[in-house]
Amino acid sequence: MLEENKRSWDTNLKYALWADKISTKKSIGTSLFQLVYGIDAILPLQLRIPVMKYLHDDVEERNDIQRSIFQLIELQKEREAVSEHAQIFEGKMKTNFDKKAKQYVLQEGDLILKWDARREEKSKHGKFDNLWLGPFSISQVLENNTFMLQNLDGEQAFGAPVNGSFLKFFYKS
Repeated sequence: MLEENKRSWDTNLKYALWADKISTKKSIGTSLFQLVYGIDAILPLQLRIPVMKYLHDDVEERNDIQRSIFQLIELQKEREAVSEHAQIFEGKMKTNFDKKAKQYVLQEGDLILKWDARREEKSKHGKFDNLWLGPFSISQVLENNTFMLQNLDGEQAFGAPVNGSFLKFFYKS
């Protein structure tokens, strides 16, 4: 849509949003429209068949309250199915992530680099500045993934334990 309407993209935004709402999402197995309203979005070309279905349902069930209750029950069943489908999808995503994730086991004496969290913000460092400090050596392994660090000449570094999530291995070349 943007290729054809580079200057008037904002007028076509509503069509893009509509397309997004009625398209089936892989993670939940249905469209957002169907999840909210309990039915598929009906485009004008497709109106004839659903109208006939509605008239057929109207003949079978005279009671409006009973029809509404049945519709709510069906909608709840669909939502539960979507929730189950989403949980399965999330489980698959987690499994794939866990396959690729590497477990680092840091031990005393390992050479590591420490992330410089103070300079992490944009304005506090230049484009090519290195945000890893070090190398350091692990002097003591504490509990809960925390470590005491020392400089390569044996001096205590930072004076406080460092969280393992801010550390990575340093490899000498």
